[in-house]
Amino acid sequence: MRTLHGLLAAAALVLATCGAGWAQDTPAGPEAKEAERQARLQLADQGLQKLYKIQPDAREAVEKAVGYAVFEVDSIYALVFVGQKGKGVLFDNATKKPTFMNSSRAGTGPGVGKQKVYQVFVFKTKGALEQFVAAGSAGADVGASVSTGKDGMMRSFNPSIDIYQVPESGMAVQASWGGTVYTVDAALQ
Repeated sequence: MRTLHGLLAAAALVLATCGAGWAQDTPAGPEAKEAERQARLQLADQGLQKLYKIQPDAREAVEKAVGYAVFEVDSIYALVFVGQKGKGVLFDNATKKPTFMNSSRAGTGPGVGKQKVYQVFVFKTKGALEQFVAAGSAGADVGASVSTGKDGMMRSFNPSIDIYQVPESGMAVQASWGGTVYTVDAALQ
């Protein structure tokens, strides 16, 4: 168990030192906040359109779901450390109200590369949606993923959540596991 804690601490250190490109900038002023909201809504639409192009059946799953979320995620795989940082938006299909969110992940597993992907979460139950957002402040999911090149697979350990991963750019050869934290971006609500 000490080894696991040590590896996760090292992965967190990698995340913390990945550079300015990984920082989650907080927009200043009402115009900047509105521009960021619109950018995230566009990001969600782009992610869904790319998903529907490669997996047309996903459209029905998203439309029939309790809700869904789309994140654009940057990942770095450095030997045995994994760091990810992302931003996105979650929609409750009953209200259509967007909840703007951020994500970060620390993990471990062999790998090398840098990759940008869209992650689309489809929530099959209201409980899964609520657990993900955890009363509007923070949510979490533990996941395992394996990807090579531009194709990948992600699995949620929660059977009430389907996760699609759509490659956008970069390349990684990896087999990793870790924990991801999803937080509501209070500055954009």
